Amino acid sequence: MVMSRHSGFTLLEILIVMVVIAVAMGGATLAINSGGPEKELKEVVEKFTAYADHAGEMAVISNEPMGLLLEPPGWQENLDAGWRFRWQKLTYQGWVDYEKLPPVELPPTIQLYVTIEGNLWEWEDAPKVKLPAIAFYPGGDMTQFEIEFTLNDFSDESQHVAVNEWGEVIWVEQAEAMAELDEEMGYQ
Repeated sequence: MVMSRHSGFTLLEILIVMVVIAVAMGGATLAINSGGPEKELKEVVEKFTAYADHAGEMAVISNEPMGLLLEPPGWQENLDAGWRFRWQKLTYQGWVDYEKLPPVELPPTIQLYVTIEGNLWEWEDAPKVKLPAIAFYPGGDMTQFEIEFTLNDFSDESQHVAVNEWGEVIWVEQAEAMAELDEEMGYQ
């Protein structure tokens, strides 16, 4: 008598494989949608650039200088805090926070390197009274600066915001990508 063997899978085995695949796909989708630290870095730079554009325009429109107060982690009371920046305007009472641009707290995974007028800003040597490091003036000019935003994970990922030769605040990597695209499209 010959016994026949079934060579298929049981319903339970098929269900287990389907659950494993569903969990893996869900994890992959979550990782793709969140974008990770690189996406967060680019969002921070995009927000900073937009705020800087607004501050420069407001300095001209309001005829009041606007300033960028950078607050490194070493200045924070919370030891787990990252960098913070806030925009201020110069009034007769001195520098006061500009209420239309709220302070921005950066995650501790993002580090800033600030160059002002060609020199690296040494925030450890800053005076006790904290004043804006960068100013936007009513005449349209501003302090020459470059800020490098980097990730603390030892990756090579960094983004730069700087003042270009026309006195505009630009996101350097985005401007370079747009110039390459223009060149490819034959606009230059």
